[in-house]
This record gives sequence, structure tokens and C-alpha cells, in this order.
Amino acid sequence: MDWLPTLERVQSWHWWVLGALLLILEVAAPGIFFVWLALAAFALGLLVFVLPILPVAVQLLLFAALSVAAVMLGRRYVTRFLPDSPEAGRVNQGAHRLVGQTVTVVTPIVNGIGRVRVGDSEWRATGPDTPQGARVVIVAADGPTLHVREVNGTWT
Repeated sequence: MDWLPTLERVQSWHWWVLGALLLILEVAAPGIFFVWLALAAFALGLLVFVLPILPVAVQLLLFAALSVAAVMLGRRYVTRFLPDSPEAGRVNQGAHRLVGQTVTVVTPIVNGIGRVRVGDSEWRATGPDTPQGARVVIVAADGPTLHVREVNGTWT
């Protein structure tokens, strides 16, 4: 096992391999975290390539410091480019993202049950009796069922 690094001889390529492994882990794991650690490892690998006499303890301290700095800068960078739209807070919330939309009744709501068109699909809807073609507002969602009400108190 001569290829394993000892504490006396950690070289730049060891850090580059660690960076590559962290990038692979980033692809396999959800979120954006390991990429910043990988960048810290690549940067440290470059530093060790330029200054090969750095002791291992210093390398480990530098990796920790570079990792913290990279995560903080990365977080600032990523949050700066996140969408500020109202829809951004409703990702992965299923039918709840539809609340507030005005839609068209495609099957009359009779005895509290009917169907509405949302985009290019139809959804089960509950609410007051409503004729086909009327416009309604989605006020709540319960699984695949949308709860609707009249638009401004009248059918349009």
C-alpha cells in the first residue's frame, strides 16, 4: 500500500483527487454543498503544487479555512441568483401552488363536485354549484382536489 499518503507526504495530486471525489459526491447528492469543498480542495492542491514544503498540519488547517470561506462565498453567490418570484417559495408543494389562480369550469359543479381546467389538465373541484364555462378562483387544495369559489361574487 505504497500509494496511500502518509502524514509526511501529502502531495498536490492527493488534494486534486479529493476535489474530484467531492465533485462526484456533489452530482450524487442533492443540493449545492460539496462543490464548494471541492473548490477548496482544488485550490489547496494548487497551493501545495506551488509550495510543496507545506507541512500536512498546515495543509489541513488551510483546507478547513478554505472550505469555510468557499461555503460562505458560495452561499452568498447562490442566494444572490435565486429567483425572488412569489412562485419560488411554492416549489414542491403540489396542488397548493395553484391557490389564487383563476380557472375555467369544464364539468359543471353540481352538488359541490365538478372539474376545472388548470393549464392543459383537468382537476377535480369542489365548491358552490357552478355552470360549465364559468371562471372560478382556487382557494385551497386537498391532495388532488381543488376547492374553488366565485370570481368577485359573480359568475363570469
